[in-house]
Amino acid sequence: MIQARGLGCLVFNVRSLERSKDFYVRVVGFRVVADDPSRKMALLAKGEREQRIALLERATAEPPAAGQPGMIHMAWELGSFEELQAAYRELRALGVQFERTVQHHVTRSIYFRDPDNNCMELFCNRHENGFEAMRSHNMGTAKLNVETGETEEMHHF
Repeated sequence: MIQARGLGCLVFNVRSLERSKDFYVRVVGFRVVADDPSRKMALLAKGEREQRIALLERATAEPPAAGQPGMIHMAWELGSFEELQAAYRELRALGVQFERTVQHHVTRSIYFRDPDNNCMELFCNRHENGFEAMRSHNMGTAKLNVETGETEEMHHF
């Protein structure tokens, strides 16, 4: 078995390197650590664990189609519901359109898209150990009002 130490980097084809760099820096909070305009690529990093993404400009690339094989979304963990609420307000002020806001059995989450239609999730855990909670609860989701914390009835799947 391969003994990977962790995920090293996510690499994305993007239609506009400048637009995507702006989004990931301004909206998601990454910083540019390497930029090579001649090769139309950039490396960005974030956080204590140095989570990294690479952006490669492919101006004619089609955005990923929802529901097709491939990555569904990137999920970024926040420390508390208050942090999620603050992020929601900040993103809304930046003009970000939300795809959905939900409360799962184990998390509270907001979903939105980057400029190339990749889905992003910001979430906070509802339990100390989210994986244990997944094993001990029926999976389900409910629409979440991020500002008040109120939810609609949980739908199980």
